[in-house]
Amino acid sequence: MEGQPCPYKIVDDMGGAFAMGAFGGGIYHFIRGWRNSPKGNRIHGALTSMRLRAPATGGAFALWGGSFCTFDCTFIYLRKQEDPWNAIMAGASTGGLLAARAGTKAIITGAAVGGVLLGMIEGMGLMMQRMLSAPNKSMMPQIHHKRKPPPPPATNVYGIPTDNPQRLSSELGFNDVAELEAEDRF
Repeated sequence: MEGQPCPYKIVDDMGGAFAMGAFGGGIYHFIRGWRNSPKGNRIHGALTSMRLRAPATGGAFALWGGSFCTFDCTFIYLRKQEDPWNAIMAGASTGGLLAARAGTKAIITGAAVGGVLLGMIEGMGLMMQRMLSAPNKSMMPQIHHKRKPPPPPATNVYGIPTDNPQRLSSELGFNDVAELEAEDRF
């Protein structure tokens, strides 16, 4: 739910589902009306069938989309996470709710069909996402960075390297390593 909060998303999804149902139902009922009309009245029969039945199909889609989105938002709120399980549970709940008028057996069947259907849709979505994102990783150019040079050796306050104090003690005129270390402290 990237774009909108839940109350607005529910109304938006209901409107989108109605539009899809009315458009698809219009095409379906136009063809059905054309085929079921007598030869002289095919256009009139197709348009009448489309005009009468497409809004009902859109309404059924809107009912399904609204209840699905309501359940989806509810599961997101209750579980406090957003993942494919919310959509699967929302599909099962919607299938069960829409079959509630027909009895317990129909509720169980509708919930199973809704859960399996949404599970397949979510699974296909995840597979497509993985399949389409995998080639992009191999196509990306490999960037080779230059290695950093090694850090300079440690020096004392005079800028003289102090990595090997015994070597430096004879070069600087110190007789003892302890004198060199004492000089570094001050």
